[in-house]
Amino acid sequence: MSKTKLYHLPDHPPPPQGRRSRQSPIDRHAHAPIVCWPNGGLCIPVTLYLNALYSPGSRFKGNAGTLVTYAKNLSHLVRYCSAQRLTFQELDDNSITDFVIKLQDETTLKEHILNKARGSTQVRVIARRAFHFLIWLQDLFSIPNLISKSPSQPGQINLIVRRTKSKGYSTEFYDHPSLPTADTPKKRYPVTTPQIEKLFQVNIESSQSAYIKRRRAAMIQLARATGSRRIEMNSTKVADIRKANNEGSLSVTVSKTKKNKVREIPVLKTQLAPIITFIEGHRALLVKNTIGTENDPGNLFLSVRGKPLSDETLTNDMHDLATLAGIKILVCLHMFRHRYFTDMAFNMLLGIREFVERKELTAPTEQIILQQMRALSQHEDDETLLGYIHAAYKEAKAWDLGERLWKMSQIHDSMVTSLASLRTELARESVMKNSSVSTLLDEFGSLLSHWQADLDQVGIVYSDYSKKLL
Repeated sequence: MSKTKLYHLPDHPPPPQGRRSRQSPIDRHAHAPIVCWPNGGLCIPVTLYLNALYSPGSRFKGNAGTLVTYAKNLSHLVRYCSAQRLTFQELDDNSITDFVIKLQDETTLKEHILNKARGSTQVRVIARRAFHFLIWLQDLFSIPNLISKSPSQPGQINLIVRRTKSKGYSTEFYDHPSLPTADTPKKRYPVTTPQIEKLFQVNIESSQSAYIKRRRAAMIQLARATGSRRIEMNSTKVADIRKANNEGSLSVTVSKTKKNKVREIPVLKTQLAPIITFIEGHRALLVKNTIGTENDPGNLFLSVRGKPLSDETLTNDMHDLATLAGIKILVCLHMFRHRYFTDMAFNMLLGIREFVERKELTAPTEQIILQQMRALSQHEDDETLLGYIHAAYKEAKAWDLGERLWKMSQIHDSMVTSLASLRTELARESVMKNSSVSTLLDEFGSLLSHWQADLDQVGIVYSDYSKKLL
């Protein structure tokens, strides 16, 4: 199956293969991704389906990653129907089985070795999204006997209805005899400091432009400092960063909720310093040379053309860096979120003397920490937060550090990654005898000043820092 992208967001240009000379009415009024056929024509059923799922103010809003993921998954069905010259209403059990087999058999070249393009779990996800779309299509256009969910009334495609209970809710989903058995779930662990250092290093050594390198570095810094979701990070404005640098708190609108929630994230100047440098340096230069300062959209992350970046680009950037770093385990932006909240839980545990003395995690202790973390994280699911608490409990080594030393470790972690990045840049520029070495040294001095200021803020005498941290 072709790898050509078949979908785009309403405020982005269509894929290169698109042949439409004018914007269609759906383009002008759509909020969700727009899906095309491989020949460039608009795929009206799938595009209407995605717009039907759109709901302002919910997790499906605008360019939310959820709807983009649905568009990506349904693109496989669009390609299949195009290749087989089938309309959606002509699909049956045999064609669904053939579709699933093709998804399983598709390969991709990775490090000069052919590998399966996707696992069994991903095949099931794609197929179930296709089922959901076909059921919607059948109901909207009153297509007789396309999908059957009852053995007593067979149809062209016969699904098996299954139900599961999770977090107190009963969920209905659809199965089909052709679907493979799901893969064993892979546990995602928080990203580690050595992994972050590797990401910074390979970013500097990569062949990307100076702007993209700085943008990727700012992405890692923001992910580490806030634990935000991908869409939340990509919605961050330059004004938000400047305000946070002055006030010590970054306001982030929570994306994965139907309520309009704002999360206030405590941030240190040390953490924001590299991001401010990116804003005032490479980002400002890009805006000046492309769209002009008066047309600056204000988004922190911009494409090389000065336009707002898509959420998927952040994911692709992180994937590319992890591949370059040779990190074998899955490293994605969400792992920075796991790291952030595990660290937060660790911080909360330090303040509970009952836990320290008894060396056990009791139900009352969990509730105290849950209440504090819920206020800071705006999580609606206590089960997720409990996972972070239990992870922090397992990692706990020294319970006599105290909250001030916890903040010192944050400052230390930020400085380690920043210094590693600067060290690599200085070595690279020195070899090339580039005049930008002096600029990097100025940046280094600025970082040290912020480091000192943050230590003063938490009441730590600089000379005692290393001794207390150890």
